[in-house]
Amino acid sequence: MFKEENLSKTIIVVPILFIILTASIITFIHIKQADSKFKNDSKKLEKTFLNEEKERLVTILDSINSYVKYKKLTSLNILKDKVKDKIDFANTILTESYNNSIGIESSEAIQINILSSLSQLNSKDKGKYFLYGYSKNRNSFNSKNISLKDNINKDFHVQIDEVLHKKNTSFIFNKETVLRDKKLVELNKISYLKKFESLNLVLGYSEYLEDFEVDTKKEILKRLNLMKLQKNSFIFTLDDKLNVIQDTSNNFKNISYETIQTNKNMISSLFDYAKLSKIDLIEDEYKYFWNKIDKNNYTLDVFSYIDTWDWLIGININIKNIDKSIEGIIGINESKRNEIIEYSIKTALIFIFISSFLSYFISIKITNMLNQYKESIENQKSALRNINATLEVKVEEKTKELEVLNNKLKQKFDSEVQKNRHKDELLQVQSKIASMGEMIGNIAHQWRQPLSTISTIASGNCVKIDFDFINNNDMKNDFTKIVECTKHLSDTIEDFRNFFMENKKIEEFDLRELIDKNLILVGSTLQNNYIKVIQNFSSVKIYGVKNELLQATINIINNAKDILLLKEEKQRYIIIDIFQDEKNAYLIIKDSGGGIPKSIENKIFEPYFSTKDQSIGTGIGLHMTKEIINNSMKGEIFVSNEKFYIENKTHFGACFKLVFPLVFPSN
Repeated sequence: MFKEENLSKTIIVVPILFIILTASIITFIHIKQADSKFKNDSKKLEKTFLNEEKERLVTILDSINSYVKYKKLTSLNILKDKVKDKIDFANTILTESYNNSIGIESSEAIQINILSSLSQLNSKDKGKYFLYGYSKNRNSFNSKNISLKDNINKDFHVQIDEVLHKKNTSFIFNKETVLRDKKLVELNKISYLKKFESLNLVLGYSEYLEDFEVDTKKEILKRLNLMKLQKNSFIFTLDDKLNVIQDTSNNFKNISYETIQTNKNMISSLFDYAKLSKIDLIEDEYKYFWNKIDKNNYTLDVFSYIDTWDWLIGININIKNIDKSIEGIIGINESKRNEIIEYSIKTALIFIFISSFLSYFISIKITNMLNQYKESIENQKSALRNINATLEVKVEEKTKELEVLNNKLKQKFDSEVQKNRHKDELLQVQSKIASMGEMIGNIAHQWRQPLSTISTIASGNCVKIDFDFINNNDMKNDFTKIVECTKHLSDTIEDFRNFFMENKKIEEFDLRELIDKNLILVGSTLQNNYIKVIQNFSSVKIYGVKNELLQATINIINNAKDILLLKEEKQRYIIIDIFQDEKNAYLIIKDSGGGIPKSIENKIFEPYFSTKDQSIGTGIGLHMTKEIINNSMKGEIFVSNEKFYIENKTHFGACFKLVFPLVFPSN
């Protein structure tokens, strides 16, 4: 158990310990946050550095791509200039030879000299010179004329003929099948032609585009080899089979990239990248591959696809000791982190000292106040002991008085309960008597027509006997009708007798059959007063006291009848609906009597409340109806005013909604 003498020590020590603990936790959290921020900033710096390296390599690849595209776009013009320069050079030699030999040698000798000069030029170049003669008269070529080992085909002959009809010089493009590496291949050829009219010759020079493209590729690869990058990076070029055709490091040329790169996923990705780029289905212009060697070293490979020749140009960079690359910025951040930690510790110590000092003086003050309260409480306890001794005597006296009063109240309560029970019995008797009065009237209506029929048959037979018109068949038929009428009178008596039987038995019955019997009892009265009953019935089984529900529904229908008799309208309606859902059965009785005034809507179920004259209304019918629905049927009854339509005419009246549970409560 806690000792009181330790309370003052606890009040002093606990707050100080709490302050130290709180300050330590806050300082620890602050230091952890600073350290976490330092690590996150270091990671961000590392990521930024790597992204900058990536962007730097992309910039280099952009310049290479631009250079390759430029060379490809200008290669044809360069080739044209080259071919044209060859012809211009050859034409200069031809003109000089012609001018030196004219008048001295024959035309045939001049042509031989020209062929000799051109042959020497051909031996030094991939292109070929050719020389053809043509007839001025026909302005067409002579296929038997001079040639420099260049076989002219028929289509090319036609192209030359068509072009030189119109101008003296022209370029011609055509395809030609040649033997390359022991295979016949179709190559594209460009030729430049120029007339030399003095000797009726056409001078031409041709070169294959594919040969010039090979030279262009070699020039580009040579240019790439000359590009200087950092010591830890190099440029390399792969063909469509991933063979290395160029690298600035001179370590991997003419070997497969698959033998260099051990990452099989990277090789597979490169093949996919090349295939998709070739058919323009790739979204990214560049392909990146990061390879982490260890915690502080990376390699980055960036590739770009050159669709012109199915090349993959790549740059590899080995990023070593990344921490050294960003150690300047990290050093600044680490210094800031250490400053924050040092400041946090100093602040925490100052806070602990000041708070502990204040806590000590406040604790002393609180201890003194508690001691004063303790003395005051002891004094009050002493006074309470004295008061308690006096109160015990008074409480005992009051307890006896309360017991006497309680016995009197219990006797009075039992007396009032008996009175209320007697009052309820009187209400039930009065309700039954009122119902009996209604039923006697209904019996009179039910019997009037059968008795009238019996009287008519009897008087008719008397007349027939007097005039001797009677026969046995007529007599038999009349007696049969009399028997039917008497049976109807007997059934009516039986129905009314069952209505007045005291039967409190809870049983299952069909709500539809009960309402049918109800309408048999009051049907004649309604019919004689021109009240039409509209029935919307479905068979619904419920539990309860059947005779009491019959009495309750007759009360509602009789009230509707009394209201309708006050109306002078020719169309008087009572509508009865029976239906059910998953839990409840519903009986709805509506009339066209104009409804219940709002001022009395909440009073109609009170005992002895009636809107009728005292001579014809007791005010207990609806009260007993509600009691029967609530107690004998365990249901509920609601009343409201509603509009409804019959035969395209609007009617307004009271609506009684009776709700019965499909499963009767066990209690």
